[in-house]
Amino acid sequence: MTEIENFIRARDNETDDRYLDTGWTVFRDFDVEKTEHGAHLRAKWRDPGLSRYRTRPDGSEERSYSAEWLSMDDNAGRSYAPLRDEPDLFLRFASLAEQDPGIEDRDGRLEITEKWIKTYGVLGLAYENGSKHELVYGWRSVRMENLLLFWEEVHRAADCMTVFRARTAPARMLKHSNIPGKTTAEKRKSAAQLLTSQLNSKLQHECYPKLYYEVLRDTGETADVVESWGFRSLLGAMYVQLMWRIKSRQCQAPGCNNIIGLHERSDKETCSRRCKQRRKDHRDREAAK
Repeated sequence: MTEIENFIRARDNETDDRYLDTGWTVFRDFDVEKTEHGAHLRAKWRDPGLSRYRTRPDGSEERSYSAEWLSMDDNAGRSYAPLRDEPDLFLRFASLAEQDPGIEDRDGRLEITEKWIKTYGVLGLAYENGSKHELVYGWRSVRMENLLLFWEEVHRAADCMTVFRARTAPARMLKHSNIPGKTTAEKRKSAAQLLTSQLNSKLQHECYPKLYYEVLRDTGETADVVESWGFRSLLGAMYVQLMWRIKSRQCQAPGCNNIIGLHERSDKETCSRRCKQRRKDHRDREAAK
C-alpha cells in the first residue's frame, strides 16, 4: 500500500465526504515583489465585467455594480474542498522539500511556489492587515503568500513525516537519525513527542471543530450529531489530514504502519497476510528470548 493510499484510507476511516465542505479559492495570476532571498506574492484582482450604467437625474451616467459583482473576481480559477477533494495534500506539500533548490536560489523557489499556489492556493498564513503572527486574529488572506514562510512550512511538514515514519522504522535506521535519544525506545518516544507538539500547535491555531446535525426527512427529528473539522488556512487543512493519518487504525506488524480500512473486522490487527505472519514470527522470537 502506498503512502497516498494510506492518507486516502485514513480520511475515509475518520470522517465522511458530507462533512468536508469547507472550501478554499485558487487564483490564476499573482503580482510578485521580490526581496534579496524572498518574495511577496498577491493574487491580482480582475473586474468580472458585471458593472452596468445607470442614468442620474441630471442625465449623466454612472457605473452601477450588482451585489453579485462584489463577491466575484475574474482571476479566481476554482474553489474546492481540500479535505474532500485532495486527501493526500499534506503528503504532496511535504514532498516539495526534496525539490528545494535552497534559499540562495530565490527564483527557483519562486517557480515551484507559484506552481503550487496556482494549483492548490496560498497557504493562508498571512492576514489582510499584513500581519503573519499566528496569535494575531483577523481575516486570513486567500490571496497573499510569503516565499520564505512557504518554504519554512514545507520543511516543517517534511520533518513531521520523518518523525512519523520513525515510530515504525527499523532500529538500524533510527540509530543514525537525528532524533534525540540514546536507545531505540528513547528515539521512538522523542519522535512521538515532537510530532504531537507540532501537530497540536497547528490544529490549535489553524483549525476548528464543526458539528453537523443529521435530520430525518419524515419527522424532522435529529438522527445523529457528527463532529468534523474546518480550517482557517490551507495549511490547517493539511495538518488535519496528518492527524487522521496518525490516529486512524494501523497495522501492528513490526515495521508497518499501513491503515486498516474502516470496513475491515474490528479485531483485525494487520493489513495483510504477509504482515500477519511477520507479526507472528516477531512474537515467537520475543517469546524464545
